[in-house]
Amino acid sequence: MKEKLIIVGTGPTAKRVYRFVEMYRLYDIIGFAVDRAYKTTEEFMGLPVYDLEALKEVVEANDALVFVALFWNNLNKDRKEIYDRLNRKGYKFANIISPNAVVRGTIKGNNCWINDFVVIQSDAVLENDIFIMDMSLIGNETVIHSHSFIVSAKVGGGSSIGEQCFIGINAVVFDDTTVGNKCIIGACTTIKRNVNDNTVCKMVADNTIKKEYSDNVIESKLKTNHNVR
Repeated sequence: MKEKLIIVGTGPTAKRVYRFVEMYRLYDIIGFAVDRAYKTTEEFMGLPVYDLEALKEVVEANDALVFVALFWNNLNKDRKEIYDRLNRKGYKFANIISPNAVVRGTIKGNNCWINDFVVIQSDAVLENDIFIMDMSLIGNETVIHSHSFIVSAKVGGGSSIGEQCFIGINAVVFDDTTVGNKCIIGACTTIKRNVNDNTVCKMVADNTIKKEYSDNVIESKLKTNHNVR
């Protein structure tokens, strides 16, 4: 029998998590929950929406796990605050792991979402409340600290990603590099040296050379060494 799950949130991320869990039949989702002040409906995705303030009764009655389904708003602060609040109250959190992910390291924490075709190599360690999107690579002996969000990026072996970080799509963090807490590594950025806390690293658009051509000329720009039909 599958464990029961309540998803915290009713926004787009909660909907994505719901679809993901249902597609892979990972848990038996019994409802959603939000703070009473933000509750606008009694039903979401055909399931009941509970008051977060009174969720303990529902969870204990159903022996259910919870999952905080918020994205990276305010550098993961919003998700962290709800996670910490529920953690202090003794809730048990689910991990949501795609059956298509390769996990050879250790998911030490909870409230982690590991998406399709993620590879977590040997002796890597993930702490609490980490979201890793599709196609990411976490190298061997890497540590990803709590409340971070990684979007289809590559983190080399022996690296350390601090708490509450965001690593954008196609970013690369080289082997044995330390990224401090609350850092933003922008899309397509390459990080070769250690990064201090509270740092933003991003690719400058001017590094991309753009030049426009006519239809005929642009077609001539891409051809093999031997133009054989």
